[in-house]
Amino acid sequence: MKRIILALIILILASLACGRASREPAAQPPTLIAPTDTASLPPTPVPVPAAYGSLYTLLAATLDAVQHDFPGGSGAVPVFAAELSYANGNVGEALLSPAMLPLVRQQLDGFSSLGVTGVTLAVKFPLVEPGFPRSAEYLQFFKLVADEVRARHMKLLVESGALFSGTVFSSVKVDWSQYPTIDAFRNAEIHQLQTIAREIHPDYLQIANEPTTTAELTKFLDTPMEYAAFVARAVQAIPPQSGMAIGAGAGTWEDQAYVTKLYSIPGLDFIDLHVYPLGRNGNMLRLAATEAQGARAAGKRVVISEAWLYKTDTSNGFQSSDFTTVIGRDVFSFWEPLDEKFIVDLTNIARASGIEFVSFFWVRAFYAYLDYAQYSSVPLDQVNPIINKAAAANLQQGLLSPLGQFFENWVGQQK
Repeated sequence: MKRIILALIILILASLACGRASREPAAQPPTLIAPTDTASLPPTPVPVPAAYGSLYTLLAATLDAVQHDFPGGSGAVPVFAAELSYANGNVGEALLSPAMLPLVRQQLDGFSSLGVTGVTLAVKFPLVEPGFPRSAEYLQFFKLVADEVRARHMKLLVESGALFSGTVFSSVKVDWSQYPTIDAFRNAEIHQLQTIAREIHPDYLQIANEPTTTAELTKFLDTPMEYAAFVARAVQAIPPQSGMAIGAGAGTWEDQAYVTKLYSIPGLDFIDLHVYPLGRNGNMLRLAATEAQGARAAGKRVVISEAWLYKTDTSNGFQSSDFTTVIGRDVFSFWEPLDEKFIVDLTNIARASGIEFVSFFWVRAFYAYLDYAQYSSVPLDQVNPIINKAAAANLQQGLLSPLGQFFENWVGQQK
């Protein structure tokens, strides 16, 4: 049974995507490693490989500069949240296994021990739309997950958006041509959002985010004005629920107008930001503060439903084509001090800018990293299954990586 559960965990984590889709063919996973390989890491600093020396130095300097400008403050402490990866909709039918809900409970309990008091749950479109295979079962699963979150007195943010069908991050098949026009696609999205509001009623319901990612997946591209019009229409169509806030947003690497045009929408309660690449001199990270301040000035609340340090030089712009490669390099232990810096910077920005909810995406790093000397020869697109198994095994045993230990202490210091 433990072997079956571990296999399910690996399948789940291997299916995740936070944004920019890759069209590369899926690689066969290599031989799985033993949990003891990464159960703990040495307390001494891990040397930075020569191949990444300049990138590491650039990212470290950028993060330090941002920390200089946002050194912490007396603003309200945000809800520290995490991606509920074991229940991410991109996983597909594996979510409907009888073993899945116990895994979700295990992950939630692990989060609780870290001090996490909120989760992001990705209910991807069109999983709970009538007519989609097993939609009623998906809806029931997500309702049970929501109950588990509430039982632990955590805040629940439900994130909508298109399934990553046709990518290496999801095996779920969706024929987007069934929606002959963008209006037909958006109408169906609104119907699913109505179902989520009525049946799951989260604390935060995110209508949409990353419009350019949606376009990559579905070929339906909105201009900022069209995107705002869709959000306004959805807000009016979603039935109000007591205690539920409705929001939408964009990634900090996207056209800023996708966010600013949302500020004036009546009934839109919050702006939701996704934060990954730092940008030139940290401009994409600083933009989170700028957009948050603009949103609050317009009377909107602000959340960050996805964030992690994107380990590439984006000073000349953001390139989505290298996403798989970047996620592959993300797993090595020498990056851990930079992941700490990113968490500090984002917390300080949140406190300075009135961002009330901050959710970190690649939660596997709280439980494991891989040693570069041992795994650098493994093709980058095959590294993910290895780190996923290591993190899953350590979660089961209650073991934290150095980043997990840092995060637990950091959250505790903020309160």
